[in-house]
Amino acid sequence: MPTHRRLVIVGGGIGGMATGLALTRAGIPFVLYEQAPAYAEVGAGISLWPNATRVLKAFGVLDRLVSLGEPIAQFNLMQPGGKLIAEMSMDGFDTPALCVHRADLHRCLRDPLPADRLEGNQRLLSYSQGPEGIAAHFASGLEIAAPGLIGADGINSVVRAQLHGEAAPIYRGYCIWRGIAEVPLKTLRGHISETWGRGSRFGILPMGQGRVCWYATRNGPPLQADGPNGRKDEIYQLFKGWHSPIPELVAATDQAMILKTDARDRRPLSNWGKESVTLVGDAAHPITPNVGQGACLAIEDAACLAKCLMAAPNVAGAFRAYETMRKRRTAFVGRQARRIGAIGQWENPWVVMGRNFITGLVLSHAQDMRLNAVYAYEV
Repeated sequence: MPTHRRLVIVGGGIGGMATGLALTRAGIPFVLYEQAPAYAEVGAGISLWPNATRVLKAFGVLDRLVSLGEPIAQFNLMQPGGKLIAEMSMDGFDTPALCVHRADLHRCLRDPLPADRLEGNQRLLSYSQGPEGIAAHFASGLEIAAPGLIGADGINSVVRAQLHGEAAPIYRGYCIWRGIAEVPLKTLRGHISETWGRGSRFGILPMGQGRVCWYATRNGPPLQADGPNGRKDEIYQLFKGWHSPIPELVAATDQAMILKTDARDRRPLSNWGKESVTLVGDAAHPITPNVGQGACLAIEDAACLAKCLMAAPNVAGAFRAYETMRKRRTAFVGRQARRIGAIGQWENPWVVMGRNFITGLVLSHAQDMRLNAVYAYEV
């Protein structure tokens, strides 16, 4: 079977599409294979911080995303009764922070790609290494030989499993609900917030176009079943005593559109890929969503990988250079996300009181340098 000159990308999510766009702009040929029959526009809201919007500007899609989403001017950290713990301005960056619908981001990354570079209904089974690259084997019977394989197939990546063995993601002790309410809340324009309770949190992200994304958490065992009166009622009962507009947002959300997942991540890998295979996004470094960096890191990965492919003499060398540049950064952000999530889920009332006081003191008097290192990063 002759080897074609196009790289293979497996996975058509944010990481895969961002990688495809980065390679397109770099003039590097590829084909992207997605297991779903079509590129479904699903999901809830997503935050894009300056480290990612800087890359999206270079990709040529930022202006369109700004028109579809909501620029973020300020982050507010609250208590359930409505008292402010701390606030952080998002001024001072060269590109804006944004809240957008995940489907809008996916579409903006996908639309510039040539149609013949995208193939749906192709589920990867395995790959094999050879002297000239890889051979990818799909459930349809398709076999593709290529100079390199990029696994962008998410937290349960088939490519990662073949590289590093099967292992379940790590549960971090709480579930996450996500929903979208269509409500005219002008007072929320430009402001996102997270409210910290005891073992529960609630976040609000206005996305523009009259849409507000929200998320909520609760401590408990993995794979928690919905309450007897349904998912929406369960969330409403948990948060009905919290400050406005939290109960109103839950009430205004279609129950069928509320997503529920467990907070999971993985420990950092010492080596991501091997020979002509590498990983991007959640396949390489899945993190909990507590600093809003899952998609942002995947977008960073895409830009870095394309630059390494342009600079290196061969695919394997480019992949190893890319991994060396990305491992420390992504491990750092993953630790910060895990740490903030754990602190936000504390339950002891005395510990929570101290947490709120110290957090307010730190964030009100100086930018948290660790967060600044996350958001101000340049690829």
